[in-house]
Amino acid sequence: MLTNTDIPPGGEGKIEVTFDSSHKKGQQKKSVTVESNDPRNPRASLNVSALVEVVFGFDEYALNMGKIRKGQSVSRTTILLTKDPSIIKTIKFTSTSPYITANLSNTLGAEKGRVNVEVTATSEMPVGRIDATITARTGDRSALETTLPIRGGVVGNVEISPEFLQFHIDSSKSNSKSAKQIIKVISVVDEARLHLLGINDADQRLAFHVDTLLAEKQYEISVTPKPMALGARQNVSGAIVITTDDKEQPVTTVTYSIFFGP
Repeated sequence: MLTNTDIPPGGEGKIEVTFDSSHKKGQQKKSVTVESNDPRNPRASLNVSALVEVVFGFDEYALNMGKIRKGQSVSRTTILLTKDPSIIKTIKFTSTSPYITANLSNTLGAEKGRVNVEVTATSEMPVGRIDATITARTGDRSALETTLPIRGGVVGNVEISPEFLQFHIDSSKSNSKSAKQIIKVISVVDEARLHLLGINDADQRLAFHVDTLLAEKQYEISVTPKPMALGARQNVSGAIVITTDDKEQPVTTVTYSIFFGP
């Protein structure tokens, strides 16, 4: 917040700093730069620190279930933190996906405010990305609530990796070129034949080249930004749509970003 009036020599001003503690926990340190028209010291740094105490929340920001084969059920364990162990028996879980469940699996660490939560992806989960959220709520009068994003993917007959590409362009070079990125497309079923039918970037920022590593089984897609995307020198993001002749998984999306920096 800037001062409304000039501060006279020897006078005082007030600097008001607001700290957003959401999605943070533990010891936090930030630096604030203050600029003024002082000819001797026009810029000064203020160090701000805080200890964010978790009253009720998960120990991690997201839980990655990893890659799951179709028809498999997989469980992962995360930690739920609570300052008041007496409310543990009132905790209930809900999920945005009918294929993701969460339950307390171990309360031995309850006296220390740490309890294990088992998150399970059921065997009925369809092929594709896992993008769900579980919510833990208490049934007492305080009505505490916390959420945890669940990520991962269920692999069917086709495995496409990675799921995200990032191109980092050196903006200090006038004719900067980015190294190509590789997407692998593999049939994981021995008797199945796989063909690529299409590769599309709706924003037309990328160029593609396909190499067949094993006929009807394995492919490599080389991806490079087009000159027009590099010339714009603007951070952008988009999606690559890969189409195959697999009946269960005909379309897969790989997201990407182009980032300019030193």
